[in-house]
Amino acid sequence: MTNLQRLAAWLFPERRPEREIARELEFIRAANSLKTLSVTDRGGMSIDPEELRDQIVASREQLKHLVHKPGAPSRSFTPAGDVQVEQEASATIEAPVSAMDCIEVVAWRRLQTGATLRYVCLQSTKTGRFAVATARLFSGGQESLPFWIDRNTNRQIANALQLGKLHWYATVSEAMDALDAEP
Repeated sequence: MTNLQRLAAWLFPERRPEREIARELEFIRAANSLKTLSVTDRGGMSIDPEELRDQIVASREQLKHLVHKPGAPSRSFTPAGDVQVEQEASATIEAPVSAMDCIEVVAWRRLQTGATLRYVCLQSTKTGRFAVATARLFSGGQESLPFWIDRNTNRQIANALQLGKLHWYATVSEAMDALDAEP
C-alpha cells in the first residue's frame, strides 16, 4: 500500500499552495481534537452542541482583543468637549468626513409591497456613527443587479462625501429610518 501511495504521489504531485495545505491540516487537527465528534459509515458527522459552544466561547475570549465593537470609538480617538456635548444634544451630526475615515456598509430592507430598498451607508471609523450615502429601490423580479448600478453607486457615494451633507446617526437603522422619513 505504501508503494502505491508513493507512486500516486510521484504521478500526481500536490499542486495546491502551501498555505492551503497547512489550513487543511489545521482543520483536521481541530476536528480530531473534538471529543464528541462521531462520523457515520456514510460520511455523516455529529457533535455535542455543548462542546462546540464551549470551544466557541473559549476562542472568543482568547481573541477578543482583536475585535473592535461597532459604534465604539477607537482607543486613539479623544473627542473634544464641545463635540461630545453636541453628540448628546442632537441625534445627527453634520461634520466633514474624509473618505479614508469611512467603512461602507450595505443594508437591505424589504417593503410590504414586495419591493426591496438597498441602502449604502458609511460608518465613520472615528466616531462609529452611520450615514446613508445612497438608497435604491428594486421592485419586480430582479434577481441580479446590472453591472452599471455599482459604478453609479460609487459615484453617488463620492459626491455625498465631497458635498459633506451627510446626517450621522448612532445606528444603521436610525440612519435608514431618517432617510425614509424625508419627503
